[in-house]
Amino acid sequence: MSRLQQEAIKEIAREIANGNTCYIDKYSKKITTIDTSTEDVKLIADQEEAIVEIEKKIENHLKIEKLSTEDQLVIMEYFLEETADKSVRKELSNALKRKNPIRNFIQVIDSDIELVQQWRIFKFEEYQRWVSNFIIDAYNY
Repeated sequence: MSRLQQEAIKEIAREIANGNTCYIDKYSKKITTIDTSTEDVKLIADQEEAIVEIEKKIENHLKIEKLSTEDQLVIMEYFLEETADKSVRKELSNALKRKNPIRNFIQVIDSDIELVQQWRIFKFEEYQRWVSNFIIDAYNY
């Protein structure tokens, strides 16, 4: 499979950041998103039908799910390393050392509107990088 276009990588990054699962057809490059949070009965039925079709030829698909807790924590640690403000960096570091590190980290982020914006941009870029690397690793190129 040739490299996915940047727009496709952005789409997948957005979807997995929202907790959804994406399947990429290795040949057509079609992306199918499974939205696990939907309550729309028709959408749920359509997605179940799509999964049945994908499962029939699962070897032709690449499944990309939301990041593991470990991967999310790595991205958070990268962000705190990039943070210029030493007091914020210390606060984020402390949040990651306590029980429920992801929740604590997000609480610190949410306390500052500027930090929220910086985090969103950083996180989205890191998710794109993660998706791109996942695809490269999956196809060994």
